Formats: sequence, C-alpha cells, structure tokens
Amino acid sequence: ILNLDPNNAEALHLLGIISYQEGKNENAVDLMSRALDINPDFTDAHSNLGIALHDLGKLDEAVASYRKALDIEPNSPNALGNLGSALRDLGKLDEAVASYRKALDISPNFVGAHNNLGTIIRELGNLDEAVASHRKALDIDPNFASAHNNLGIALRDLGKLDEAAASYRKALDINPNFVNAHNNLGNVFRDLGKLDEAAASYRKALDIDHDFTDAHNNLGVALNNLGKLDEA
Repeated sequence: ILNLDPNNAEALHLLGIISYQEGKNENAVDLMSRALDINPDFTDAHSNLGIALHDLGKLDEAVASYRKALDIEPNSPNALGNLGSALRDLGKLDEAVASYRKALDISPNFVGAHNNLGTIIRELGNLDEAVASHRKALDIDPNFASAHNNLGIALRDLGKLDEAAASYRKALDINPNFVNAHNNLGNVFRDLGKLDEAAASYRKALDIDHDFTDAHNNLGVALNNLGKLDEA
C-alpha cells in the first residue's frame, strides 16, 4: 500500500503496530509519527505511539501522546488506561488512580483497568480496596492470571497467607510459566515456615528465568534458614 500511496496514514500506523509487536520500538515510533504528521487527529496512532514510547522508557513523551489522544477523544478508555500506566511509572500515583477511575466510569468492564487500579491502590496502602479491585477484574475474567497474582500479593500484605497461596496457585493453573507467581508462592511458603516448599517454588521460577534476581536471593534466604549455607 505504501509503495502505491506513501502518505497513507492508516497503513503507516498499522505497520508501526507490527513493528511494535516485533519489538522494534524505535521503528514503531518513526512509523506512527509519520502517520500523525499526515493525520494529526488520528486518535489510535497517538495512543499507540504512547505505548511504544512507554516501552522505550520515554515516559513524559508517552504521557504527552496519551493526552493528545484524549484531547481528540476524551472518553477513550484505552487511552485513559494507558495514561494511568505511564503516570504510575512516573510515580504520580494519585493521578494514575484518577485516570483508571475515569476509564472505569466509561467502561465498567475494563478488566485491565480494575487490575492496574488494584495494584496502585495497594501501593498507596489501601489493601482491602485493592483486593476488591482485583476481585472485580476476576469477576469479569476468571482466567486473568495477572489479576490472580496481584490479588495474592494484596492478600499476603493483609496477612491472609492461605488465601494468597490459593490465588498464586490459580495464576499458575492458568499459566504454569508465570515466573512471578512461582516466586510469590515461595514467599508465602517461607512466611508459613514451609522452607522446603519455598525453595522448590523459587527453583521453579529459576527454571523458567535463570536470571531472575529476586528468586535467586529468595532461594538463598530459604536455603540459609534450612542450614544449607554453602548452597545459600
């Protein structure tokens, strides 16, 4: 299409999405920026440009792209959700919460927004509300492994260790290679004094990702507590 029509904004945008999906973020930014030079009111291109910039660590530029998308389409739940994620990574947690809440006002079944909102609320110390948000996400999508994992984190913070372990196990039933869930389950086993089971969970995490620093450290702690000092 671009050979025939080099200024086709839709084709440039879609080619940019493919580049992003291939991990070629710089190329994705270039293609989507070209699409926006041709059509400055292209909401999806602004929003998707923000995603590529976010992955490149250019958070302020990502926020600017999401805001441009929202200037054109103020009620875009996806742009609001993406803006919330960028604001969270910038440490602007209250603004991120507001963005997710607005997205959910527009789209109450936006499962990712419920899950992400729960994560930020937990970071702000509102654990019961965080649990409620993750449960809402799971009411919408019971097979959302990330929400089960995040629910487990909130439940562990509340001291509900058995419930936390059950949440991590559900996440792993859905995605057996969910490395963070293996590591988090190990943490609960360690809290419960089940050190052999904790070590086994950390080892499963490391079988999947040998460079997972936290799992190496946690395994060392468990082995140390088991008296296996050389292994630790």
